[in-house]
Amino acid sequence: MPSYTYELPEQGRLLSLIRENLKKVGEEWKEIADFMLKGHVEYKPLKANPMRSGSQFVYQRAKVNLTIYFPERIFEHFLSWLDSEKLELFKAVVQSSLPKRSGYDIHEFKILGIIDGTH
Repeated sequence: MPSYTYELPEQGRLLSLIRENLKKVGEEWKEIADFMLKGHVEYKPLKANPMRSGSQFVYQRAKVNLTIYFPERIFEHFLSWLDSEKLELFKAVVQSSLPKRSGYDIHEFKILGIIDGTH
């Protein structure tokens, strides 16, 4: 029986995986891929409903809200480059970069800018 651990990768590891996966998508994603290591990831797992007494346990993947922050100038570049189609593809790449064994599916996905570039 598989073990479900609900463990999210360390943020640097996730950004590295996203970067590698973006490079596989196509040449036009190379520049965006190179920005990944300048990002900062924030995970906010959503609480699953606890099992009710007498109900049968059904395994469900947990949901996580995931935000990636970038220094303002990179964020501005993202905004000018990403359209809704590219954003959906980017979200799919981020989801596929989360290891299956983590047990998480992205619920809400955001890209935000941060004014100081210290992250």
